[in-house]
Amino acid sequence: MLEEQADALTRLGTTAEGAHLRARMQSTCLHADMQAFKAANPGCVLEDFVRWYSPRDYCAEEGKLSNRMQLHGNLWQEVWQMSKPIPVRRQKRLFDDTNEAEKVLHFFESLKPAQVALHLMPVIIHAALLRISQLEESAAPAMQASIENISKRAAALTRRPTIDIQKYEETIYSINKIETSIARAQALKERFLGQSKDKRGKERELEKFVSSLLELPEVIVTGAAKSLTGTVVHRMFAKAQRQATGEEIVDDDPHPNSASSFPHPAAREYILRTVVSRPAPYSRPTPQKMYCVLLNEDFRLAGAFSQDTLFQ
Repeated sequence: MLEEQADALTRLGTTAEGAHLRARMQSTCLHADMQAFKAANPGCVLEDFVRWYSPRDYCAEEGKLSNRMQLHGNLWQEVWQMSKPIPVRRQKRLFDDTNEAEKVLHFFESLKPAQVALHLMPVIIHAALLRISQLEESAAPAMQASIENISKRAAALTRRPTIDIQKYEETIYSINKIETSIARAQALKERFLGQSKDKRGKERELEKFVSSLLELPEVIVTGAAKSLTGTVVHRMFAKAQRQATGEEIVDDDPHPNSASSFPHPAAREYILRTVVSRPAPYSRPTPQKMYCVLLNEDFRLAGAFSQDTLFQ
């Protein structure tokens, strides 16, 4: 309804006559209020209505209307002259809810499936963010700021009068990344904390390790295979190896750290790093690197070398 009114007012143009008609169309509510005021206050004048309806346009000290209300051809004066004392219950309704409801139903019937999906997008995004907020504790601490940021962006996007498909796609992509991070965090916590045999003292070590896995590209296992984290990692490899070979999986393995639990290595990699003065002994030290991988039937060798170009 609001869009139809806006279109009708826009089509009137910018001429003086169009401006006058636009003002008359916008004065429907004012006309109804004046009629109700006259019915409730017999014998009243325009000054009484203005003093109640728009106090700023009434000069109480001088007891008269403001200058703009006294101008010739003022719309308020014209509407006041046209108004009759009619109570609200006898006036025509300004908002016909039955007619507008029928328009809404007709609008829904004429929508295509793609258009229905677009109109449902704000509701779907809200439901996704609500679900993420329920699982927010499982996310990494670094994701908390991202969740808050995308919630603000989604709130501003869903309140726009027009649908921006590209913005919705970006928002959905961001939500998908957050959901993936939360699922990854839940899987890691289940694999590490769920397999921990020591429930009393060392869970904090595993929680810290899982948090580091979610935030860093590489994590050092302190204590190697002798630590609780190393034992859990080894159990995971052993279980995967036995599943691959078809062996029976035993939870209480008497030799959890045996080397046979690991799969046979497909390759061996060696990385050599150093810093030396090249090309001359008095040159500045520069980094050097050599990489080698040994496979069953061949090997590969690669190097990355640098030298000082200033003091050669």
